Parts: sequence; C-alpha cells; structure tokens
Amino acid sequence: MRTFLAVLDLIRFRRPVGTFLLFMPALWGLLAAWKGRPPFFMILLFAVGAFVMRSAGCAINDILDRNVDGKVSRTRDRPLPSGRLGLMSAWAVFVVFSLVAASLLLFLHPLTRWVALAGFGATMVYPLMKRFMPLPQIFMGVPFGMTAPLMAWAEGRGTLAWPAFMIALGGLFWSTAYDLVYAIADREDDVQAGIRSGAVTFGDRLWLAILLFGLAASWFLWAAGFDLGMNRYYPWSVGIFLAFMVWQSLMVRNGISPRGALSCFKSHVWIGLIVAVGIWFESPLMV
Repeated sequence: MRTFLAVLDLIRFRRPVGTFLLFMPALWGLLAAWKGRPPFFMILLFAVGAFVMRSAGCAINDILDRNVDGKVSRTRDRPLPSGRLGLMSAWAVFVVFSLVAASLLLFLHPLTRWVALAGFGATMVYPLMKRFMPLPQIFMGVPFGMTAPLMAWAEGRGTLAWPAFMIALGGLFWSTAYDLVYAIADREDDVQAGIRSGAVTFGDRLWLAILLFGLAASWFLWAAGFDLGMNRYYPWSVGIFLAFMVWQSLMVRNGISPRGALSCFKSHVWIGLIVAVGIWFESPLMV
C-alpha cells in the first residue's frame, strides 16, 4: 500500500490541475477542428491521453530531477528524494504510462501519431532544459500547450492548417505564462540550488514577461478565431482571457506570496475553459 501511494504521488494523482491544463488546449483544438461538435469518443480519448501523458511526464521529470528536488522545499517530499519509491519502480511507472499512451495512438490518424511522437520527445527532454536554459518554461509549453491542439486538428481535418498553428502558439505562450507564475513558488530555492527558471531570469521584470506572454497568447487565439469566422462570442472569451492575464501580471508586479502564486496557477484551468466555451458557442458560424 505504501508503494502504491508513492506511485500516486509520483504521477500527481491527487493534484489533477496539471491534467486539466494539458487537456484545455486539446479541447480548443477538438472544438475548432470539428466546428464545435467533436465526437464524444474523441473528447474522452484526448482526456485519457492528457492524464496518461501528464503521468508519464511527471515520472520522467522526477527521475531526472531526483538529485535536485531534495534541495527545494516544495519538492523534497516527493517519492524519489524522500526515499518512498525506488528509482527502478519510477522507471517502471514511466514505461507503463508511456506504453498506454502509445496504445491510444492506435485509434488516431497517422499524422496525429507523428505530432504526438514529437510532443513525447519534448516531454522527455524538458526536465533537462532546467540545467542550462534560462527560460525552460517555454520549452515546457511544447508538450503542454502546443502538441495537443495540433493533434486534435490533425485528427479532425486529416491535415495541419493555419488556424491549428495559431491555436498551438496560443497554447504555447499561455502555458509559458502560467508556468512562470507557478515558478514563483520555488524562486528562492531555485536560486540556492542553481536551477534555471524564468522566474529567476526575469527577476523584478517577471510581471512584464507574464504580461507579454499573455498578450502573445491572446493575439494568436484571436487570430485563429478570426480565420475560422468566430466573431460573435469567441472574441469576448479572448477578451476575458486577456483581462485575466493582465490582472495576474499586475498581481505579480505588486508582490505575491508562493502560496498566492500557486492559487493563481490553479485558476488558469477556468480561463482555459472560458476559451473553450467561446469556441463552442460559435459552432453554427464556423467555417
């Protein structure tokens, strides 16, 4: 039982926010590709895929970060640095979830599979980016914000097109922004441990970086909607999204505690859902 609970902690089973955040861009892509009416099976498949890939990503992240997680107060109690789970067991968890993810690809279009493989590669490499890249959050955005909408569009349309790339770039910059907010919780420990993070790189100008990434995400999401003829309800969703990003950047500028940063990070699930609802309301008008 102790090992089972450690495995649940390894894959963040009791912290599902990451799964929801991974699924939101996929939902954007599904709704856009199927003109607001994606098959329920596809929604279910991508939801399961989000859980499975997030679990595999958490496992490989903790495996590669096992020697630095113990230096950060928020992560030192994770299964590997605390000794609650062995390294071989963690590798087994990663392999099992990776195989399950691979089995889901059997139900998808060949082009979708190639996009998924690229996203899987980014998932594997991302933890290493924290060793030398001053802004690893933007690389995290590739598997978390960019891959899923491209997969969804490829599955719905059988090809990749301009709106898909716009939604993907919106997801990329959105996930970069919310991960910068998340990184505030570890900023002081990251400095002590020598871990690269955008929260450390930008310093006092972190609020401006979050604002700029939020503006970029808003613009790309709006551009995708414009190209698809979504001009009644969807622009309001993007407007709310933009206002939300401005508000959070100002909160960071005025000073925010680590606990407050984590609360702000979790609230991004709702703003992602608002964008999805905006696309769904436009379904009769989409081209």
